[in-house]
Amino acid sequence: MTNRFTQMDCFILAGGPQNPTKDFEPDGELTRLETGYRRYASIFEKVRLVLKPAQATERYLNYPHVCDDDPRNSPAVGLVTALRNSESDAAFIGSSEMRDFPLNLVVDLVNSYNNELFLGYRLAGPNQPLFGICHRDLADQIQAMTDLSRQK
Repeated sequence: MTNRFTQMDCFILAGGPQNPTKDFEPDGELTRLETGYRRYASIFEKVRLVLKPAQATERYLNYPHVCDDDPRNSPAVGLVTALRNSESDAAFIGSSEMRDFPLNLVVDLVNSYNNELFLGYRLAGPNQPLFGICHRDLADQIQAMTDLSRQK
């Protein structure tokens, strides 16, 4: 039996639209983003940050990361970047805005995952923190929706 925590990629979306700079400000010795990274890395083997190029400062270059070149500050854009860079069929997507979650929520989700397009928790509203597993096949669908919203 394969260990899903070593096989599944985990991405942390940084600098969300609610607080674009708060993730990068010191919160004790670490930033919120660094605290979140360490929390996810305590259970996943492959964790990467999703950053805008301007956010990929020296402090974060030692962290595994991918850059999202789209100028829009949207969780959907960061999600597409994560899924297109995923080496696994499904990836756990977390938001740096959520860092005090019980680890058993993640473990239960990963252990319950059965190739759904999405399995996770979501709140009502357009700018919600992400917390769940998304299948790579969602990337094109989300990209199409964000392209449509751009045309409006």
